Amino acid sequence: MKSRGQVTIFIIVAIVIVVGIIASIIFMGRYDTETPTNLGPQAFIDKCVKDVVEESVGKMLKNGGEILPSQAIMYQGDEWNYLCYQADYYQGCYNIHPMLELQIESEIVRDTNDGIQRCFDTMREDLENRGYDVKGGATEYSINLLPGYVEINLMKPIDVSREETAQSFEDFTTRVLSPIYDLVQIAREVVNSEAQFCHFEYNGYMLLYPKYDIRRIDYTDSKIYRLIDRGSGAELRFAIRSCAFAPGI
Repeated sequence: MKSRGQVTIFIIVAIVIVVGIIASIIFMGRYDTETPTNLGPQAFIDKCVKDVVEESVGKMLKNGGEILPSQAIMYQGDEWNYLCYQADYYQGCYNIHPMLELQIESEIVRDTNDGIQRCFDTMREDLENRGYDVKGGATEYSINLLPGYVEINLMKPIDVSREETAQSFEDFTTRVLSPIYDLVQIAREVVNSEAQFCHFEYNGYMLLYPKYDIRRIDYTDSKIYRLIDRGSGAELRFAIRSCAFAPGI
């Protein structure tokens, strides 16, 4: 009985070791396939840049179009950036971000410049460590918000060579899927309506455009807005202070 138990233990240990080795090989293989050498410079930069920009787009959605909210109200532990604000009571608000779309584009560029450069630095380091000679030129980088996606305009000449082989790359333009453009257009309608009428008929808007879920919470003298794209779950958050009632009235 004792020998049978020992055999069983040895079998279990052997299985665990084999599974561990296989898992390590799979993990290392997945990691290794994402290096610039294995993916290729074009594919590596494409993936790296998309990851950087997607993270920044998430910040813009959460912070009402800015890296950090500039004028905000604290609600449930988070800062909600004002897009339209009026300090006085009974008056319509002023649009304090009239060029919101262009602002977000420039904010994303500012927020991601270092990350984009790290993508190219990582590619260069990996290729040079494997014996390649890498030469690069100046980077031209801009962002466009378009219906359904964010366009990443990225131009940078890169020459990669080793022995008798050489490759040249320049156009790294790509895109990430996001409804941020469409949500910004809705935010503009909300702001314009709040500025003119001190109200936005969001229930009626959802009847006309059921792909969006618009939620409003009245909080102290402000309105907390959440514009949600039902398909992707992406959410643009911001605050409005318009025609606030005086305390006690």
